[in-house]
Amino acid sequence: MKIYFSLLAGFLFFSCQTAKTADKNKTAESEQTEQTMKNELIGKWTLDYMSPVAGKSFDKLFGIQMPYLTFVDGEKVAGNNGCNNIAGEYTATDKRISFDTEKFRSTRMYCENFDESAFTGVLKTINGYSVINEGQKLILLTGDIVSITFVRTEE
Repeated sequence: MKIYFSLLAGFLFFSCQTAKTADKNKTAESEQTEQTMKNELIGKWTLDYMSPVAGKSFDKLFGIQMPYLTFVDGEKVAGNNGCNNIAGEYTATDKRISFDTEKFRSTRMYCENFDESAFTGVLKTINGYSVINEGQKLILLTGDIVSITFVRTEE
């Protein structure tokens, strides 16, 4: 009887340890996957397409400079909205992304006939992303609709 209880206790202990190890491996694996996804975003991305705002196509909205984003690390983003420099934070996990545009900081240059909120207004709606073409194209989605695309740019 003692042998039976000893074997049972040993089996239960081994099972618990195996489950804990599996959970730790799963957590480490998901953290590594999340970090890999964030790393694919790191760098400068220049606007290639943006859905029309107030009936104007993106090439009519941005006459001064083409907007861009630079993903600095896994949380910080900087760039230009077509007139002013912007900086703030984003969150990306499992192909989901959001930009905290309400807290974006911006320079205050005057740009005549420029809609300051066109670019950040669309960024506010973004909730998904995909990096394609061997890491050269970034697609930002609102639901399942392509709202913005960027091309990777050398700095």
